[in-house]
Amino acid sequence: MFKNAIDITKLYLKTTYSERGVLIFQLIMPLVFTFLIGQAIGGFGPGGSSSTTVTWTLAVANEDIGGLGAALVENLEADPTLEILEVTAVSLPSTVENEEAEAGLVIPANFSDELQAGSSLTLDFYSDPANVQQVQPVEQAVLGAVSKLTGSISSATISRDVAEELGLFEQDVDEADYFATAVSTAQTQWQNPPVAIQVNEDEIMVDSNEIIPQGLNQSSPGMMAMFATFGMIGGAAVLIQERQSGTLRRLVVMPITKSSILLGKLLGILLVGLVQMALLIIVAALFFDVPWGNSPVALAIVVLAFGLAITSLSMMMAALTRTLAQANALGTVIVLSISALGGAWWPLDIVPGWMQTIGRFSPMSWAMDGFQDIITRGLGVTAVLPEVAVLLAFAAIFLIIGIWRFQYE
Repeated sequence: MFKNAIDITKLYLKTTYSERGVLIFQLIMPLVFTFLIGQAIGGFGPGGSSSTTVTWTLAVANEDIGGLGAALVENLEADPTLEILEVTAVSLPSTVENEEAEAGLVIPANFSDELQAGSSLTLDFYSDPANVQQVQPVEQAVLGAVSKLTGSISSATISRDVAEELGLFEQDVDEADYFATAVSTAQTQWQNPPVAIQVNEDEIMVDSNEIIPQGLNQSSPGMMAMFATFGMIGGAAVLIQERQSGTLRRLVVMPITKSSILLGKLLGILLVGLVQMALLIIVAALFFDVPWGNSPVALAIVVLAFGLAITSLSMMMAALTRTLAQANALGTVIVLSISALGGAWWPLDIVPGWMQTIGRFSPMSWAMDGFQDIITRGLGVTAVLPEVAVLLAFAAIFLIIGIWRFQYE
């Protein structure tokens, strides 16, 4: 039985990969769509990888002759949403006008002296009034950096006053050096705050609704799942074509059981999908830096369960349709529908509630949840088991209906 099934599987694979268009449709087109859609919904982060953190460029001209200007620049550089471009005060306006930076900041020469004296000080902030949407987060980041610095100065001032009351400055302790050290210590505490409560990492619960995949983290698994579904659903058309041409009828009269015939066909369809998904995962990881998680086992389980569900769906379609034209038309409608409603085109978190509810009837949505548990949330095998269970349930239902209704002629 199994030998006959394997022979039929080999024949199916040989027939499938002998066509020139397979490489284009199974590998090149998914990668093109992955790139384009990834750019549209998030683009590339540092190093060419998808990132959920959007950054803005801030041009900074530090003319301060003291050390607090440099401390402010350090606070700005520590902000993950900012990329600091150091320029001169003369070139800063043109840098903003030429769109080399979203905004510009000038730190005046008397910045340190005025802050140490407790005087209020106004920083010069340059921006394009027509670019409010991008300027506002930059301005908030600058205010946050200034707030940290003023907090450090307040702490250093209190420390200096206490030291003065204790008479430390009368014992060969330089007041300016003491104040500068106190500011530096406070700045360090801002960057590396002490741990007040330590939480066991195993106890951390991740709410999937709080993390929305963007960029290539969304488009790579989405396009992989959609085009793999196209490829496996195409197996239904092959079965119908063989039924219409009499190939299946001739196989039945040979010393081969019907179960061997179906098993061989289904294994061929499944392997085509698994090979395609494996190649797309490898290419996306190598060339697009898509982080396919830290658990290869979890990823393999989700891919296999999804492949089984779609292979069974292909079997059911072959049983419920009569002509090749019907199979092709229905296959296209089904793939596009479950891809859109299942979160392959965009994250389900951003669509209305009724669409999310309908999407749960699509195996694609459960596969995408599993992929995002692995990619975006960095989870492992235990986290994806519920999605795998649902996908296997889909596979069982589709397969039972397909075998029950399938006809060989």
